[in-house]
Amino acid sequence: MDLNLIVQRGSEKLDKPNVIKKIKDAFRLGFDVIALNVVIGANELGSKNKIPEPPQYSLVHPDLQLQTPRNRRLKILTRLTANLTDSAESHRLFQSPVAKKYDIIAVSVTQEKMFQSLCNQGEFDIVCLPLDDRLPFVVKRTQYGAATGRGLFFEIQYAPCIRDENALRNTIANCQSLMHAGKGKGIIITSGAWMPQELRGPNDAANLGFLYGLSECTIREAVFGNCKKVIMHAETRRKVDRAIVFSKPVDELPEKDKWLAEACKAPGVEEAAAKAAGSDNSQKQEGPPPKKKKKKGNC
Repeated sequence: MDLNLIVQRGSEKLDKPNVIKKIKDAFRLGFDVIALNVVIGANELGSKNKIPEPPQYSLVHPDLQLQTPRNRRLKILTRLTANLTDSAESHRLFQSPVAKKYDIIAVSVTQEKMFQSLCNQGEFDIVCLPLDDRLPFVVKRTQYGAATGRGLFFEIQYAPCIRDENALRNTIANCQSLMHAGKGKGIIITSGAWMPQELRGPNDAANLGFLYGLSECTIREAVFGNCKKVIMHAETRRKVDRAIVFSKPVDELPEKDKWLAEACKAPGVEEAAAKAAGSDNSQKQEGPPPKKKKKKGNC
C-alpha cells in the first residue's frame, strides 16, 4: 500500500496524464491500494475555508483500464493533508464537511505546542512531521505514546530523500529520534511522490526502512500491516456517529415491540430470579415463629 501519492499542493495541481501514469506505475510496482493526496495550508484553511473537493479517478475511466489478473484489484482512496499552525485552522479542518468526504486525513505540524495538542485530540489518522528538514522540537515518549494510543500513525516519506541529499541526511537523523520515542511502533512508510519517476516498489521501500533505522519486524509493519490499520482507523472514524439513548418500562411498549424485550433477555435469568425468590421465602418460613403478645387482664 502507498497512502501518499500527491496530486495537488495548494493551488498547484498535477496534470491528469501524470496522475494516470502514477496510478498505473503504482499498480505495476505491486501496490493494490493507493491514496491520492491533496496537501493544503493556511490559504485553504482561512476564514473562507476553501478546501478542495476530493480528486475523482475511477477505474471505469478508459485511461485506467489496467490489464490485471483475476486475483488482483486496485483500490483508489483519497487523502487530505493539512499543514496546521494554530488551533483555529485545526477547528476549521475537523468541522469542514468537505474534509469529511476524504477517506484519510493527515495533519502536518512544525510547532511543539500544536503537536502536543494534536497528540491528545482531533479526528484524523496520520501525523506528518517535516523529517526532511531539521525538527524544531524533540518528540517525547509521552507525546508519541499519547498519539499511538489513540490509533494514530507517524509517516516517513522517501520521495524527498530521492530529490535531495540534505533531505536524506535529515530524514535519517530525525527517524532515529522517532525510533527512540516509539521504538518503531506506529510508523508507516509512504512515497510522498509528486512525479511518477519518484515511485518505488514495496520491497524497495522496505529496504529504505533499514536506512531509517527500523528493524526487520517494524519494517514489515510499516510497509504493509500499519497501512491497513490506518485504513481501518479512518473507516471507523468516519462511520462513528452520535446517538441518544433512552429507557422505557417494558409495560409501556407497544404490542408489536414487546418481542424485542423477550428476545433480549439473557437465558436463565428468570429461573435464577425465581430460585432466589423461593430461597428467600423458605428462609423466612424456617425461622422461629413470632412470639405472641400477652394480653393484659383486668386486676
